[in-house]
Amino acid sequence: MAIDKRDALRRAQNAVQQSRPGEALQYLWQIVDRSHLLDEEFRSYLRVMEQSYAALGQRRAAGTVASFLGNMQGAAQYADGHHTDLARVAIATGQASAAAKHYNNAGWLGHAAIQLEDAGDHRSARVLWERLADNAKLRDDLYTQGLVRFNLGRACLRVGDKSAARKAVITSMHLLEAAADGFETRGLRERAFDCFQILLTLGKEGAFENLAEGYLNCIRILKEDNLKYYVLQYYEDFQELALKSGELHAAATLFREAAEFSRRYNMPYERHYRTRAAETQVLAANRMLESGGLPEMAENAYAAAIDLFNDLGAYSKVREVYGFLAQLELGDKRQARYLRLQERLAGVRDEGGQTVSFPDYLRMDTAYPEIWRLDVIEWEQGGDAAETMGEVLLDSKWPDFTRRRALLCRLHQLESAQLTPERLVGLATHLGRVEIYASLSPLEHIVEHEDPTVRAAVLSAVRQLFFKRSFVLVNKGLADDDPRVQRESLQAVGALHFGHAFDPLQRIYRESPHPQVRKTALSSIGKIQSLEAIEMLIDVLRQGDPEERRIGRDLLHRADHVEVDTLLHRAAANETGPIQSVIHSVLKARGSL
Repeated sequence: MAIDKRDALRRAQNAVQQSRPGEALQYLWQIVDRSHLLDEEFRSYLRVMEQSYAALGQRRAAGTVASFLGNMQGAAQYADGHHTDLARVAIATGQASAAAKHYNNAGWLGHAAIQLEDAGDHRSARVLWERLADNAKLRDDLYTQGLVRFNLGRACLRVGDKSAARKAVITSMHLLEAAADGFETRGLRERAFDCFQILLTLGKEGAFENLAEGYLNCIRILKEDNLKYYVLQYYEDFQELALKSGELHAAATLFREAAEFSRRYNMPYERHYRTRAAETQVLAANRMLESGGLPEMAENAYAAAIDLFNDLGAYSKVREVYGFLAQLELGDKRQARYLRLQERLAGVRDEGGQTVSFPDYLRMDTAYPEIWRLDVIEWEQGGDAAETMGEVLLDSKWPDFTRRRALLCRLHQLESAQLTPERLVGLATHLGRVEIYASLSPLEHIVEHEDPTVRAAVLSAVRQLFFKRSFVLVNKGLADDDPRVQRESLQAVGALHFGHAFDPLQRIYRESPHPQVRKTALSSIGKIQSLEAIEMLIDVLRQGDPEERRIGRDLLHRADHVEVDTLLHRAAANETGPIQSVIHSVLKARGSL
């Protein structure tokens, strides 16, 4: 039976007064974790918790509560020389330089350097990044080494040392490329994607070659993951940057590749991209002539444009480009030939065709967090839930309910000097309830525990963490030898359905040897509101076993994405026989046939 909140608080207060702080905490934990507590009510419980922890000598826990309540002076007194706690107090009071000093004393050089950068002390930050780059612990961690060198390059650039910045950036590139290769070899494409995103950022800030390497590898991974609309969005972004950089030949190539990709997957954007490719080739030829380039080089660009316009049946454009060619200083014979070709096309009408550009409503936010900072921070925290949540509970960007849960998670760990299996099960539960990305690193450490009860608790917790990285834990759980862990992993497959989950779910569906796992993954895919998910369900109608086809039919019947009927009609037009009949049955069930 749930205890009454007022009665629990009264009993806790009496227990504190009678020097029974452990008993007081038992009452308080029964009520402090309830939803929808008013702020003042919650804070009243915390004040008694602080007294109880202090009386028990659990000073870090008491300091944690004090810091959450805004009593930074008290939090500093309770810290007893724990430098990471003192650093967080300094951050909360606006003392970035003092925070950097405490992080430095704790050996967290990346944290310290970031605080110095935020304080504007870029020279000192550079020194710390250099020290961290030489840390022996990073010798076998190519990814984190690459991040540190990336930060070092930026720090050198801020103090005007361009030579050192270039050296650090080149080293960073080599490390991240090697790390990406290693991740892909181990099947961790998500982590390889992180590496290429950083290379992409290097390109935005520097050489176009780096930009190209980052974008083209991101596009390659997105293609492998069957995320077709993300592929086109990355093409669009790269095309725009190439045009802005004056890399017109590269832009034309990208437009042509996007056209070929659209054709391969029967997407309606091929004509738009071929048109843009042709127009960009004309623009490139004109730019060459304006800058005094050789006529033969311009001729090649114009010829490429003609091929593209000809494929589109845009004969008026072909005629126009032949006119440009006839004016080039290429010799009388070639000029005469181009004039004849121009005249031959006089009066030839353009072929009709609908041009559809990639719509804005399909564009997804590709803003990328400062992973070069965030993953260094995560590395230094080392999967310690108390340290990770210590930063969350004082970060005002998080809503109150997240900060409350982070507080309780940290207190759960700090309450005990020894993390027993029972304590770890509770810690995993708290980490899941915080519901943020930062919970994943501690869970990835806990899941290595030898006790299957602990591992099962991790997989239960991950059901609440809607991030692509969560599937690292899910896949580990699916391969676990213990049936309890496998069951929790299967439930996680059924619970984790969101936009970015499509790729790992479809991989589980395609690669798992277990029918129940495949069916659960397929059902989750059907709950994702994306075109990729709808297209995969249609593929299941073509290629799945009878039970999977039944699931696919049911999911498509209920799907409410605006493009479902269009995609079904398009698929029906490309099929014959039983498969076409199945698709027609779905359309009839939806009232669209």
